[in-house]
Amino acid sequence: MNLRIIALLAALLPFISVHLTWLVAVGHGLVEWCNPYIHSCTSISATGRHPPASYLFRATMLPAAVVLALYWWCNYSWLRWLQPPGGSDRSLRWMLVLGLLACLGLVLYVTVLGEAGTAWRFQRRAGTVLFFSLTFLSQLLLSVQLLALGPRLPQVRGLARGMWWICCLLLALGMATVVLQAWDGVLYDSVEDAFEWVLSLLLQANFLLGYLVWCRAGWQLQFVSSEPAPPTPCNQGKQ
Repeated sequence: MNLRIIALLAALLPFISVHLTWLVAVGHGLVEWCNPYIHSCTSISATGRHPPASYLFRATMLPAAVVLALYWWCNYSWLRWLQPPGGSDRSLRWMLVLGLLACLGLVLYVTVLGEAGTAWRFQRRAGTVLFFSLTFLSQLLLSVQLLALGPRLPQVRGLARGMWWICCLLLALGMATVVLQAWDGVLYDSVEDAFEWVLSLLLQANFLLGYLVWCRAGWQLQFVSSEPAPPTPCNQGKQ
């Protein structure tokens, strides 16, 4: 069973969802026309906060959360199978747990986007932090595992390094936002939205590299029955 479509959807569905929602919001005058990556003119949340853009955002991002959960489960199953005999799969379990929690954070965020109230605001912020931070950690663990399995997966070594370097860039940008917020809050507020768009783009770039890893490795999922094979009938001529 070829599962590469899962990795491809994990890379493209959130990206397409966010940008289509932004176009719909711009078309209905909900946000201004600009380049959010450069001008920091609107946040991702603002694009999907009001109808009709909010309908599109929910209809695409909730399925995206399911696809991302499948992506992490498939990576866990595949890399656990590649582990050498007696090897520990603790980091793989962490990768899976953190990835699934990140998907839960995305669901928490999307379901209450646009709702008024302190409780909903807290849930949105918690969902955003969970999704971005835990997705980053899961991607970091995935890249480390792929590099550790280099002898068994030499064909994906370059892609794994690329994933690792994107994680390093994500960490550097995250630390830069913390330093900038502490140093000059006004300046930070003026570029916060652009940081959010860039961080989201880098996360999706890492998922795209994950899709290329799956393509290069050429692995497929097989369902094997756990029932014992039926006994071979005895030849009637033998006593």
